[in-house]
Amino acid sequence: MKSGAKIFAGVCVLAGVAAIAGFVFYQVERRPEASPVARGAALAAESGCFACHGPTEEERRPNSRQLANGRWRAKPIPTLWENGIDEAAVLKDWIANGVPEREAEEHKRLFIQMPAYRSFLSEEEIDAVAAWILAEGVRLGGGAAANESEIELSKVGNLTLTQVAIAGDRLSRQHGCYACHGELGQGGVRNPASFKGYIPGFFGKDFLELTDGGKRGEIAHWIEHGRGRAIESGVTGRVAKKFLEGQAIGMPAYKDRLNAAETAVLVEYLLWLNGEGPLDSSQLERLAKDLTGADSR
Repeated sequence: MKSGAKIFAGVCVLAGVAAIAGFVFYQVERRPEASPVARGAALAAESGCFACHGPTEEERRPNSRQLANGRWRAKPIPTLWENGIDEAAVLKDWIANGVPEREAEEHKRLFIQMPAYRSFLSEEEIDAVAAWILAEGVRLGGGAAANESEIELSKVGNLTLTQVAIAGDRLSRQHGCYACHGELGQGGVRNPASFKGYIPGFFGKDFLELTDGGKRGEIAHWIEHGRGRAIESGVTGRVAKKFLEGQAIGMPAYKDRLNAAETAVLVEYLLWLNGEGPLDSSQLERLAKDLTGADSR
């Protein structure tokens, strides 16, 4: 083979290798990332939970309870949040076993009884459903709005982690952050034509890649301008811009809606949430009590 042909062949091989590497990189980067809360919401729907409990607090399903004299009395099935169960272990007991052992005899008097899902869902899946129920319970209860603690936002560096969580949650609810990023930033909201098909939450790899490894200045820039500086620069910047500008739901700019102290608190809150990782049921139980001040009442 002549030298020119060898060079051409070598270039073709290198180009092919680069193309394959680029394709693999692209597919790896597009792998979806999900939290237990987001998975739990899907599992609840797939497992038929709403057939009996209804998807909202307003949609209660009918049921009957047999009295001691043998007659039946109407007793609606409670919604998933109506009984105020805020302990992860109790929720998982109900899901796995159909009813906690201490309530089993009384439960038998109901015409429609709770099925046991331990044969249909793994422990991880049961935890995910419990996590979603707890997260929804926080949302329905108003989150940190139920906590009367007064927090001075201008001194963010002096705040405890619990105060950051309370203040960050209040601001996130007030300004609609969870509506797009999922309750407590746990994701799960679809976004057509976006890079991964969904709006990322405040946890994991997605968040870190968009914020240049979780840099405070980059997070603040996203909040203030609705766009990222680092993600739109460099080798992949053009691709990032294409998706950011073509996706159905774009990030709004809050520079005229939030003052410097509020932005700083949100930055610390998002970093704290990211450090906690995707929240499981036990973490959500603790967070719910911190936000509402339940432990201090």
